Amino acid sequence: MTEPAKLDISLAGEPRQIVVVAYNMSSGDWYRIALQLANQTPRVGAPLLVQPDRFLRERLPLRDLLADLGIELNVDDGIKLLLRSSQADQRDFSAILRGQPPVDPVGAQDLDNGRRVVRELRPFQQRDFELLANLRHGANFSVPGAGKTTVTYALHARERAAGRASKLLVIAPLSAFGAWEGEVSEVLDPPLRVARWRGGGVPDTDVVLVNYQRLPSAIGPLTDLMLRHRTHLIVDEAHRAKRGASGEWGRALLALAPFAARRDALTGTPAPNQPRDLVSIFDILWPGNVARAAMPPAAFRNDPTQADMQILNGVIAPLYVRTTKNELALRDPIITLDPVSMGELQQQIYDALLDRYTGFFDLDRRDQTMFAQMGEVMMYLLQAACSPRLLSANDDPARAYRFPSLAIPPGSRLASLVDRYADHEVPAKIERACRIIYANVQLGRKTLVWSNFPGNLLDLERQLAGLNPALIYGAIPSNEEAEPGVRTRERELDRFRNDPGCWVLLANPAAMSEGVSLHLWCNDAIYIDRTFNAGQYLQSLDRIHRLGLPDDADTRVTILTSVDTIDERVNRRVEDKARRLALMLDDPFLVQMALPDDEDAGEVIDDELDLIEVLDLLQRGPRGRADEA
Repeated sequence: MTEPAKLDISLAGEPRQIVVVAYNMSSGDWYRIALQLANQTPRVGAPLLVQPDRFLRERLPLRDLLADLGIELNVDDGIKLLLRSSQADQRDFSAILRGQPPVDPVGAQDLDNGRRVVRELRPFQQRDFELLANLRHGANFSVPGAGKTTVTYALHARERAAGRASKLLVIAPLSAFGAWEGEVSEVLDPPLRVARWRGGGVPDTDVVLVNYQRLPSAIGPLTDLMLRHRTHLIVDEAHRAKRGASGEWGRALLALAPFAARRDALTGTPAPNQPRDLVSIFDILWPGNVARAAMPPAAFRNDPTQADMQILNGVIAPLYVRTTKNELALRDPIITLDPVSMGELQQQIYDALLDRYTGFFDLDRRDQTMFAQMGEVMMYLLQAACSPRLLSANDDPARAYRFPSLAIPPGSRLASLVDRYADHEVPAKIERACRIIYANVQLGRKTLVWSNFPGNLLDLERQLAGLNPALIYGAIPSNEEAEPGVRTRERELDRFRNDPGCWVLLANPAAMSEGVSLHLWCNDAIYIDRTFNAGQYLQSLDRIHRLGLPDDADTRVTILTSVDTIDERVNRRVEDKARRLALMLDDPFLVQMALPDDEDAGEVIDDELDLIEVLDLLQRGPRGRADEA
C-alpha cells in the first residue's frame, strides 16, 4: 500500500529555523510547494529552509494548495505557536481598524514584583503610553527629543506586570545605547538590568541591546531567546530598516519579528524618502502581510501627492502615536545668521572658482547628470566660502569630503592662489568660530560646532587644542570594544559630557545626526557651513534642543555666512525647507518627509529649486554681485 504524501514543517536546528520536508511526494507537487514558500527547488526529501515572514505570508495559499493536491500537513508545537500568534495579529489588527482595540487591561495581580514607573510622564507621554497600551503592537512616531525611550520603558513595565513579556530586546544604533542604559534607572524602580550583546551567548539580563551592524549575525541566538522567553521587541530609529526585505537590516528584523510577543517601532522620521519606507516599518510590526494587505495604493507610489498621503494617514492613524514639536513646549532657539567677510585672498579664490564654472555648463539642462554635476560644484563653492585649503589636491586625505578634490589645472592662477593660501590667511569663518567659542568658555559654556567638511573640523581641533576638543566625523570609529586609548565616537561624547576641561565638540552631521542628546551639557551651537539638506540641519539642531531643557534655558545657534557667496543661497533654501518641514513635524498626521539617515545620505541636490539657485549663481558669476548692488 502506498504511503500518503505528507509535508512536515518544524522549528529545528541550531539556531532554530523553519524547516520544510516532503515525504512520498511527486517532484512536480514538491516543486510547486517549494516555489510557493522559498523560490527554491531542492530534491524531494531534502530540507527546505523558509523565512518566517515568507511562511506567514504564504500560510493561506499553502493551505489551499495542499488541499488541492491532497497532501497531509504535520506541524510541530513551535510552528503551531507561530501560526496562533499570526492569527491573533490578524484578528487584533482588524479590530484596531474597526476602532475596537483588543488588548485586555492589566489585572489586579502584578507579575513583576511591584516594579514602578517613578518618572512622571508629561501629558503627551501619558497619552501616547495609554494609546500604545491598547495596541497589540505599536509605533511611536513622535518627533526627536519627545521622550520615546521613557514611554517605551513604561510600556514594557506594563507588559511585564501583565505577564505578557519577560525580556526587552532593543535593536538600536550604537549611539542610542547610552539613552537605554542611562534612563532605565530614571524611569523604573527597581531598574531593569541592561546589557549589550557583543557576540556569542545572549546576556541573561532583563534588557538586551543589539546594534544594527551586529544584527544580521545575531539572528540565531536572538531567535532562541524569543523562543525561550516572552520577548518585547523594540526597533529604535526604525527608519534604518526602510528598505525592508531588500536591505540587510530589514531582512534580519523580518526574520526575528514573528517570534516576538510584542513589537514596537520608534522613529521621528518614519518616511525619510517615500511612503514605501513607512510600509516597511509596518511589515516588521505586523509580519505576514497583515498590515501590508490593508495599505492603499497611495502607499506604494514613487511620487505621492498630498491627497495620497492623507489617504494613507487615514488608514494607519489607529496604528501609531505621535507627539509633535509644538507639544514639547520648548523655547524657540535663538538663531543668529552671522555674516562674515572673507579675507582678500579667500575672496580672490572664491571669485576665480566661480568664474571658472560660469559658462562651463549647459544651464538649460535638468537631467540627473546635471543634478549630480551641480551638486559637486556646490560643494566646491561651499569649501571655498569657508576654507580654500579644502580645495587643495595635496591636502591630507583624512581631511577630504566624500567628493574628490577639485581638479584645478596645475600652474594656473587659481592653483597658485590655493597653494599659498594657508601661508597668508586664516579663513574668516574659522577665526570667527574660535572667537565665539573662547567667549563661551569665559561664560562657562560648552560649544557644539558643525561642519560637513572634515578638514574644517581638523583645523579647528588644532586651533582649539588648549580647550581639549572632542571630535566626531567619519574617520572616528564607533566601536564599543576598542582598546583603551583608542579614540571612538562613544569616548569622545563621554569626554564632552563629563570632562570639565573639554569645552568643544567638533562634529559632522552625517556622523552624529541621530540618537545623541547633548542638551543637558551644551546650549550653544555653531554651523561653519550648511548644505541644502534642511532635514539634516533640523536633526542636528535637535541634539541640543529637546525635551528636558530647563524652562529658563536658551538654545543659541550661530550660522556663519560668508558674505556674497553660495552660503546666502543655501540659507534661503534651508529656511524655506525648514519652515515646510517644521509644519510637517507639527502635523498630527504623518506626511512624507525628506529627513536623512546615515545609511543613505542621498544626493547633494535632489530638488529643482536647489538646482535653480546654483545655476543662477553660475549665470551671474563673480561680477553678478556688482550688478545686484
